[in-house]
Amino acid sequence: MKDLINLAYLEKRRYQNIGLIDVRSENEFSIDHLPNAINIPLLNNEERAIIGTIYKQQGPKEARLKGVEIVSPKLIDFINKIKKVTENYKDTIIYCWRGGLRSEASVTFARLAGLTVSRLSGGYKIYRSRVNSFFENDIGKYTFITLYGPTGSGKTEILRYLNTQNYPVMDIEKHASHKGSIFGHIEEPGYDNVNQKNFESGLYYDLIKTDKSLYLAEGESKKIGKVVIPTKLFAKITDGFAVVCNPSMEFRINYTVKNYNPSNNLKEIRASLEKIKRYMEKGIYSDLILHLEKGNFDKFTEIILEKYYDPMYKHSYPKNIACEVRYNTIDEAVKKIKEFYDAVFTSDNFFIDFE
Repeated sequence: MKDLINLAYLEKRRYQNIGLIDVRSENEFSIDHLPNAINIPLLNNEERAIIGTIYKQQGPKEARLKGVEIVSPKLIDFINKIKKVTENYKDTIIYCWRGGLRSEASVTFARLAGLTVSRLSGGYKIYRSRVNSFFENDIGKYTFITLYGPTGSGKTEILRYLNTQNYPVMDIEKHASHKGSIFGHIEEPGYDNVNQKNFESGLYYDLIKTDKSLYLAEGESKKIGKVVIPTKLFAKITDGFAVVCNPSMEFRINYTVKNYNPSNNLKEIRASLEKIKRYMEKGIYSDLILHLEKGNFDKFTEIILEKYYDPMYKHSYPKNIACEVRYNTIDEAVKKIKEFYDAVFTSDNFFIDFE
């Protein structure tokens, strides 16, 4: 394998079956990283801060000497962690922020120990540039089947089920750690760690990890939780084949209660209700609070769906509906959407009403 690897090689391999090691600090890694990378920091958060301070106050030479002092005692453990990766992958590639000193030193240490590793040219910086250019220049080749439907339709679960059956899915809510509603952050443990960079990385990887150009996605607002769907991608999703999910109210109530687990999230639900109080008809808010406090979660859900979400959602329905799917179970919905996906480019009539 070459000493220096270009990002195009990783993308061609779809970032799969490669030992990809990020030697940046834990904080840098948590903000964003290459798909399927693992973090083996050469310098941890505290050590990187120390080196940075010395660099600013005393200069690069002193900072490098301090780096050697910090790294030397833990070098055996560092190399052993890299060794474990090389034992599981034919190719192992190391990167840092911009393909500079940290990855160069890491590769040198590993090779002195007899390990076969390569370095990513340009590091994370070149990867981030590629993600930006992808959403600016490469989105045109994709076509979307976009799922719409009222709150509680189970659209996200339907998509994830389809994905397990090898249908290509771009999972917006997964990468946003948000369900797209005022209560969307509830029961989403990853929400605090989401930022625009790692959100876009997730979307990018969904789209390049298969050879498909027809993808399933969910119709969302451009802003979801803390992040924003890239402009050209959002336009493609909006212009896709619109599939409207139309389950029974009973299904929606049961699904919503299960999904938001109100008995464990009363404080968060009440705080979110307060934010939308002014948009509700007189008396609705007090009824909701009453049912919430009494534990009448089914009735609470029915009211908020019928009186708040449904009137609001009607304004966001697509003008041109290609397919309407009625169902009482997730399995039933999955079956019908699979049929539509398989037929979408062979049918002259793109309105299909699945009774």
